[in-house]
Amino acid sequence: MHRKKCILFCGNGMSSEILKDLKDEYRLLMISEFKNDVGLNYLDDFIYADSKNPEAALEAAKQFKANGYDFDAVLSLCWDSSVSVARIAHYFNLIGISENVAIDASNKAIRSGIFEKNNIAAPKYRQVNSLQELKIAVKEIVYPIVLKPLELSSSKGVIRVNEPNELYTAYQYCMKYIKDKESSLIVNEFIKGTEYSLEGLMINNKLHTTGISQRVFHYEKYKPNFVESGDILPAGISEKLSIECSRITESAAAALGIENSVVKADLIITDDNRIFIFELTPRLGGPRFGTEMIPLHNGTNILKAAIKQALGEEVDLNDLKPKFNKGVVNRSIFPEPGIINSIEGLDKIKTLPGYYDYKWWGIEPLEIGSEIKNPENGCGGVGYLIITGEDRETAIKNADLIEGKLVIKTKKGAVTIG
Repeated sequence: MHRKKCILFCGNGMSSEILKDLKDEYRLLMISEFKNDVGLNYLDDFIYADSKNPEAALEAAKQFKANGYDFDAVLSLCWDSSVSVARIAHYFNLIGISENVAIDASNKAIRSGIFEKNNIAAPKYRQVNSLQELKIAVKEIVYPIVLKPLELSSSKGVIRVNEPNELYTAYQYCMKYIKDKESSLIVNEFIKGTEYSLEGLMINNKLHTTGISQRVFHYEKYKPNFVESGDILPAGISEKLSIECSRITESAAAALGIENSVVKADLIITDDNRIFIFELTPRLGGPRFGTEMIPLHNGTNILKAAIKQALGEEVDLNDLKPKFNKGVVNRSIFPEPGIINSIEGLDKIKTLPGYYDYKWWGIEPLEIGSEIKNPENGCGGVGYLIITGEDRETAIKNADLIEGKLVIKTKKGAVTIG
């Protein structure tokens, strides 16, 4: 009898809906912090553990082995756990990038230093360990600047500083997100432009780009924080700019030593079409970005290709080639702060053109009486929509219609907002 190969997912960026498409071909294991995500019923086994902690993740992998599972590959499922994945791969002699490469790509300061050394266009940066060092660093970077915790994602703790009298308050804000007070911050120059996310697979130092999205931020509404509301596919940029984004990403991946791996890059394109890369990580974007949204947009299947690569099997390049160019919108929902007193439209929106899915961010759906707080980062929404259309404009139109029919009203004192 043919033995199904076994895939270990270390880390799940709330993207396990895709597991149903893998279940027939593979046995599936997962190490994750999220034990209630949709789709976990398709797993053969699950261990609840901190997948971002390499020691905890490796211990969980050893437990799977002790329980009789012989996994053949390890990957992250849209989660920032590449260091843990690399450690597991090395320990069990599986295919993957080295732990040093994973650390270099995950640490903002190390990564920025490598970009600088290799003349990769990226924002100016300085790493600081104290308020005093920060005061020195800002003399070398012109305001406005951006402060970031060194090792967090989803814009957690990230804040824009426009002038010197905002510096102390911004530093205190950033530090409250850091559990280890010995950890560092990174200071970046602020580059004005539009942000984009690119995803692709590196095969023998060559990048096969599967998709580029425009990232949408509520810069003005929630300033000085960076609150992302979603993505739009296609990105709405010229073919020339798309090719240049891929070229810069490939060069950045090569500089980091990433020869064979998924890569997810975040870039900024200025009004005069200069391109800067400020993040590149060896993992799929999430939630559900590479696993569902890009496939809906153009028919590529990077997860299938990445699994083949991790198994040491030949990758079918057809899985990485776009086959159509439909529109997809991922849009987070941000009710006004207050106490929820009504939720309307959840069933109605399912019948509207372009509806694909709505998912609550939390473990449990929100209900009457839940408190909504002001968002401060990319995890500040209560849920998100995935909407499709025949093209970019139709998907945006469908998303506007559907978002308008989903009404979450809140009460602040005696005032109802919605």
